[in-house]
Amino acid sequence: MSKKYIFIADMFSSDYIGGAELSTEALMQKAINSKLPVFKIHSHKVTKDFLEENKDCHFVVCNFSNLGDLEKVYMCKNNSYSIVEYDYKFCKYRSIEKHFAAENKECDCISDNAMKSNIALYAYAEKIWFMSAKQREIFVERMKFLSDRDSEVLSSIFHDGDIRFIESLSYNEKNNKYIILDSDSWIKNTKKTIEFAEQNNIDYELVKNLPYHELLIKLSTSKGLIFLPSGGDTCPRITIEARLLGADVIVNDNVQHAKEDWYQTSETCLEYVKKTSQRFWDFYEK
Repeated sequence: MSKKYIFIADMFSSDYIGGAELSTEALMQKAINSKLPVFKIHSHKVTKDFLEENKDCHFVVCNFSNLGDLEKVYMCKNNSYSIVEYDYKFCKYRSIEKHFAAENKECDCISDNAMKSNIALYAYAEKIWFMSAKQREIFVERMKFLSDRDSEVLSSIFHDGDIRFIESLSYNEKNNKYIILDSDSWIKNTKKTIEFAEQNNIDYELVKNLPYHELLIKLSTSKGLIFLPSGGDTCPRITIEARLLGADVIVNDNVQHAKEDWYQTSETCLEYVKKTSQRFWDFYEK
């Protein structure tokens, strides 16, 4: 009989439709489709008693900013768990570039006592799943002990149904406009992205808060996407969606998966993302 899996996250897709939440949902849905026993709990609801009661389970820790320090330490000593790392939680800003922008100094959070429980959580994880090779490289540079730990690069993860929906849109007729995300998020860098488009005489359309499938439809009928984040974005989902839909993609070096081989064409991209969730579960259900 398969072991029981419990996903821990700050938010799930029922709370907020973001890239991390959609990837977590895709992993859980793949398990459900395979009839694996999978459960979920919000990080702020996790207690030591809960961890004790579920010692026989394997925990999949996703975004964990709301997980208590005592619970992190307890997990290190007593639970079987892996981490799906979507950003940089060794930094209090979850971004080394945002840290510099906010404090005008390099991120030194690893030496901060407030980060000790996060560092310990990485140190004792049975496996860490990263979103890009560049992200893993940065983690290992900051925490040398990770070079000896079991880790693997996935990418943003897609639900099988979403992949089928994207495939159904791939032949839509395209207009001459590029999409720019209209976001208040620092990392999305909307203002400078607009400036780039105007300086280069690129016709663009701002898109804000569209439901997920409506955003995919909008991408499928657009010439391209301009996405120029302010700091390291480990594997921004929208850039993958644009590639899968045959759109022109203009990105900067902060899109950390952009130079990986699988991302270079829509065909190799599709082949890769179709396998990511199964690759994750094959590790646990060998």
